[in-house]
Amino acid sequence: MGRRVAGLGVRELEMITSADRVDKVARPLQRSVRQLLSSPGGRVAKDLLNGTWLGHPLHPIFTDLPLGTWTAAVAFDAATATGRTNLDRGARASLLVGIAGAVGAALSGLADWSDTNKEQRRIGLVHGATNTVALLLQIGSVIGRGRGWRGAKLMSLLGLGTAMSAAYLGGNLVYRLGTQVDRTAWSGGLKQFTPAMAEADLPPERPTRAEVDGVPVMMVRHQGELYAMEDTCGHAGCPLSQGRLEDGSIVCACHGSTYRLADGAVLHGPSPFAQPTFDVRVENGRIALRRRPI
Repeated sequence: MGRRVAGLGVRELEMITSADRVDKVARPLQRSVRQLLSSPGGRVAKDLLNGTWLGHPLHPIFTDLPLGTWTAAVAFDAATATGRTNLDRGARASLLVGIAGAVGAALSGLADWSDTNKEQRRIGLVHGATNTVALLLQIGSVIGRGRGWRGAKLMSLLGLGTAMSAAYLGGNLVYRLGTQVDRTAWSGGLKQFTPAMAEADLPPERPTRAEVDGVPVMMVRHQGELYAMEDTCGHAGCPLSQGRLEDGSIVCACHGSTYRLADGAVLHGPSPFAQPTFDVRVENGRIALRRRPI
């Protein structure tokens, strides 16, 4: 029994992640979404949906809402079926709240998904499609309840089961593949000023990577000032030293996350996480770094 539970859904996940036909749909759809979000207005919307302004991904805030309220609706339906009380209005209200939350989850999830690739992109597409089916079932249930359809309550139950299947895929995206997980969460070191490199070896206006006591650091001399931050981008782990300088900030080359050099504040997503930075001082011609407290 333990072995079967441990492997629950593994074969199905392998089928999704290895299916080229999924990518035949996912790639062109992702290109269209990226193009839509690349406009000036789209970039503002993307920062909003990624949770850049919040310092936390927006998608998981929405996802619990439909699961909770749709579960409540099914419970209300079950209580009503006993004949002891009528909770139809409560069930309908729960469905409507869940539908609103599901729309928010869909929009924020689409923004996050636009920056995925390979296995994440394929599972994310199936995750989103499954949630869409769940949402349509719940909308149909609300309409059916108003029109007296006999199967309206069954649609709610099916919608909840479908949403839970989608949640399993979403859990794999986060906990197994690390989607939208802060890649600097486990970083540490450099608690005291530690020599990094000779000041003369740091060229102006060129982001430079250095390993300082095992810590990957991006250092740059920008407009006469020295700056240093963790080289591993918090969004997907790409090296910031391969990014470009832009108005006192560094833009990640992979997905465009933009961090202020002075303090690591995130200016544009998809990352919602501030980037760890270091105090910088020069001693006897050598640059020394110390991690700043969060």
